[in-house]
Amino acid sequence: MKSKIVLLFCFLVFFAGSAFAKDRFQRFSVLPFGAYTEETKIQYGTVFVLFFRPFQGGENISSMDFIARGTTREQFQFQYAPNLWLLGDHLHIPAKLNLNKWQYSLFERGSRGSFDPVDEYNSSFVYGRLPLEMNFGIPKEIPFRYGVVLEGEARDNKLDKGFPKNYQDGYYLGGGYLFVVDKNDNANWPTKGYYASFEEVFFGGDFSYHTETLDTRFYVPLFWETSLAAGLYARQSRGDNVPLGRLAGPDGTKRFRGVESGIWSDTQALIWQLELRRPLFWRFGGVVFGEALQSAPYFSELFNRPVHYAVGFGGRLALNRSEKLHARADLSLVDGKHVGITIDLREAF
Repeated sequence: MKSKIVLLFCFLVFFAGSAFAKDRFQRFSVLPFGAYTEETKIQYGTVFVLFFRPFQGGENISSMDFIARGTTREQFQFQYAPNLWLLGDHLHIPAKLNLNKWQYSLFERGSRGSFDPVDEYNSSFVYGRLPLEMNFGIPKEIPFRYGVVLEGEARDNKLDKGFPKNYQDGYYLGGGYLFVVDKNDNANWPTKGYYASFEEVFFGGDFSYHTETLDTRFYVPLFWETSLAAGLYARQSRGDNVPLGRLAGPDGTKRFRGVESGIWSDTQALIWQLELRRPLFWRFGGVVFGEALQSAPYFSELFNRPVHYAVGFGGRLALNRSEKLHARADLSLVDGKHVGITIDLREAF
């Protein structure tokens, strides 16, 4: 397959409300951006973040992320992601709502597939996720949260009728439980500490299946303000009718940056991530990262499947310096032959 060439990679304009006034609380940040990739052609969009002052000192700051992007291929994405801390930080709600109208590639299932898509199709969908993480009854010195998660999607895939049922359009609704251990020095740009979460969600509707996800991360300070971040992400999607978009695999944005969503997806997936992070000057920072991925239909086959890898570097622009919240742009080389680009808000892990 011909290489994916990135021709333009840039931030265009940046404005932070109240950010330049000393000792004033920052209310918002705005960041328009633009880029060109072979997959999307010209890509353009805007990031807008609202910040909310806590009721009492020492409490976490709540925020709301708005990301809108479009392309000259008539693709459109909108994401609304409130990150709320309520009831004296006893309740954490990192929710998400996505509206998409996008052209996707259909890949051969599993890690043995290549970069070449089997087909292309248009898809429109609405996706929502509502986790409720609580620590009621847990001593403050124990960084543990528990809770429930609700998730749902309605999708319209423009695929030929000859494809299996789980490739077709439909809807699902799900609910489950989650556990979180979170001991970091900063939620947006951690330099020391650890994070681990486990969740299990059961789905019904047009599809009947369930997912299990384990997400572990460790952060270590090194030297000259450089820190090391390491992560392991494991996921399985089990059932006779797992929808195409809910198979385990890379999302191309946070998990294994620089590939199209859906490539190498299967019912089991493992993703390792390693990253060096360092602030540079003013609001800018930089990272160097490496990632590896394996996927398979069964856990017993996982370590016998090919390992895909990505290496790359990225730039960071602090939209809120006190909260260390960054917009990020990552450039990656996947399997030594595919150049990928990612523009997003907050760190990959």
